[in-house]
Amino acid sequence: MANSKKGTKQVNPPTPKAKVAKQFGGKGQLVDAILAAIPGAPEGSRSKLMQTANSKLISHHRNTQRLVHEFGSVDGAVTAVLALRFPKGASDVERAKVEGQSPWRLMDMHRQAVSAVADAAAKKEAAAKARATRTKAHSKTRAATRAAAAKTAKPAAKPAAKATGKK
Repeated sequence: MANSKKGTKQVNPPTPKAKVAKQFGGKGQLVDAILAAIPGAPEGSRSKLMQTANSKLISHHRNTQRLVHEFGSVDGAVTAVLALRFPKGASDVERAKVEGQSPWRLMDMHRQAVSAVADAAAKKEAAAKARATRTKAHSKTRAATRAAAAKTAKPAAKPAAKATGKK
């Protein structure tokens, strides 16, 4: 309950249907806005989207706007995903597999690829740091061993005096 005090008016958040009606004028206009942002949408998309819940449509619209803002189009998202996942270049099979994904899945694939690249860079940096620490520790150990060996070593014996031929 939003307001539990007696005598106050109950204030409920707007329902998804109310949000759609207020922001877009109706479900049909929201579906049109989603399809307009994604050129080349498959046949039957409108009828499928019209059967979708209003809350899902609001989410799809928000994600579509994000896709257009970040990548420009679905092709831009495909290119970005392929560039991150296959830095040396993608084959036609890999490109076809990525192109077959939905725009929402492409955005998810891009997020995963970005985090994978960041994780790989962090692991590489941590490995280099650990390697440097091991090298430094190894150098200190070798220096300490040499110093200890130098302290315990006996000085070199003086050469024996030459015997002179006197008797």
